[in-house]
Amino acid sequence: MDSSDPIDAIVSQIDSLTVGTSNVGNTPPAHPAAAPNSKEQNPTQATQTNGSGAAEAGDAPKKKKKRRKGGKGKTLPSGFEENFVEAPLTAEEYNKDKELYSPQKTVAERIETAVQKYKSKRKLDPLRHQLLEAYYHLGGIKTGAKMFGGLDQKFMKENDTEEIARFKATDYVPESMKNIGVQRVEELDDDYEDPEYTVDFDYVVRAFVTHKIPFDFGIKKPDEIEKAVNTIKNFLNYILYHNVCPEYTDNIKQAVKTCDKANEELPLCAVLSGKFPGDFNRACSTLFGGYWSYMTPREWEKADGEQNFDKPEPGLSKENALEIYHALITELPHIASDLSRIPKEIYREYASLEVVSVWLPEPGNPLRLGKIVCKSWTPEETLPITSKWNEPNNLTLYCEKTVTQYAYPGMHFGCTLHELDSGLVYFDEISGVMCSNFLEIRDEKELEVDSDDFDFD
Repeated sequence: MDSSDPIDAIVSQIDSLTVGTSNVGNTPPAHPAAAPNSKEQNPTQATQTNGSGAAEAGDAPKKKKKRRKGGKGKTLPSGFEENFVEAPLTAEEYNKDKELYSPQKTVAERIETAVQKYKSKRKLDPLRHQLLEAYYHLGGIKTGAKMFGGLDQKFMKENDTEEIARFKATDYVPESMKNIGVQRVEELDDDYEDPEYTVDFDYVVRAFVTHKIPFDFGIKKPDEIEKAVNTIKNFLNYILYHNVCPEYTDNIKQAVKTCDKANEELPLCAVLSGKFPGDFNRACSTLFGGYWSYMTPREWEKADGEQNFDKPEPGLSKENALEIYHALITELPHIASDLSRIPKEIYREYASLEVVSVWLPEPGNPLRLGKIVCKSWTPEETLPITSKWNEPNNLTLYCEKTVTQYAYPGMHFGCTLHELDSGLVYFDEISGVMCSNFLEIRDEKELEVDSDDFDFD
């Protein structure tokens, strides 16, 4: 007989929904609260059991799991954000750094460790990865599997995880540079005949940001220049922050300043490399037998004889060049401008120049030409260059003020100079526009290519 006690009713209800091992396979009774027409509605059970007694999901809706905030969808910082700052070191991290970068270790060991740690802390996109690899290579750090780099079980057992990771790392200082920064004594050093390397962060950074970035990588856009230069600056700041080479702190800080200077000058050099030599010099070159005289546009013709102007050639037409020359030569009263005769070239020289000063007409002045005063310049690490315009014989070049405004004292550029019997000197064939602290150094492979030219065996 059923009890009328409500508690007994609840217990009975729970029992009816609980499936034990003793009644596996039995269908649980209908819910006591089911409607009279439940057969027609075909109500769905919340759970059923399988053959092993485990509950199977029925058709009852499942509760959705709440997504945790800050989960997989959150983008982790790359370490190159504009306002990125290294997190303060904990006491444990500080002590670990002191161990990793102990002054008792050689500079080579510390730099090798720092490079490996840095790359593990940064999210590198393809361009940054390529830039850093080239920068490390220029500084003497090799990338790739080490020779005889296999690890046997004995090595794995005798060394800790950090030493194993260091040995397996793909960025390392080669054996030939293991004593870099160590003072050498000829009488005591058996390897004294090997080349001696010095530690100079600024020297390598100068060569990379002023030569490799604009010329080898061909980076010209301001935002790309900033990204490239700041990638190197980010690494230098990491070296400073973790006190990797305290004995070279001043040199590293100078390298950071070199990066800041490159961020200021490289965009100007990139603009000038596209604008030089300006229309006035192109016109002179076109009219008086210079480089641009071979670039005079011609009319292209289709097969049916119709003219096609969809493929214009570079350069100026003779008519356009003459118009520009006549309009601007009158701004130079000291230059003989007899329009009835064609000036003749009396001297030509390929020159490397350094800008000494720049002159621009005052705002509102109708003059269109500015002045760039230059002197002959010998690039660092090259043989001296002799020139007609060595100091104190400075040279004045003329260019539209819309072009001249990007030049600045200290900037360098290579070009061909043409002196006319009228007294005018114009320039064309620009080979490059370079920063004030430009430096080109070549690695061993590039030097080997040059040496092959003189191998007569």
